[in-house]
Amino acid sequence: MIQVIPVGSRQDRLFAIKQIIESRDVSTQEELITELEKLGYDVTQATVSRDIGDLGLLKVRISAEGGVSGRQIYSLPEIERLRSLLNEFMITIDKAGNLIVIKTNPGTAQAVAAAVDAVKWPDVLGTVGGDDTILVIIRTTAAADYVTGRIARLRDEKVF
Repeated sequence: MIQVIPVGSRQDRLFAIKQIIESRDVSTQEELITELEKLGYDVTQATVSRDIGDLGLLKVRISAEGGVSGRQIYSLPEIERLRSLLNEFMITIDKAGNLIVIKTNPGTAQAVAAAVDAVKWPDVLGTVGGDDTILVIIRTTAAADYVTGRIARLRDEKVF
């Protein structure tokens, strides 16, 4: 879920860019400018280019339907680490109310839990990682639906 914040400082803009990148696939600087303008930011291509560099955004090619090489999108480094760990270690994901349970290969749950925490999704209150199970505590049931779907999509998306 994207959180609307008042237009203000550079830090606010960087936060907005992170939220945009997290909530939708953005392939070009022009698309990012359009999304920022929808939130009330008046930015130039040069400003967005600097912001992309400052945030360390990566351009990754994700799989399309059927596992075929898809389009390139901007992504945060911490999302790419999470995507990589989910692809390698996640076995299942399930939701009960505002709680998410992720099953992983033995010995890998704490690394995956740390990667979930590193993403700093606003609705994730925290994680508890055991040996092969992670409990993710989410603020609300609706947010848990979103986070569950986002984690499942990250696992299913392959980076080329």
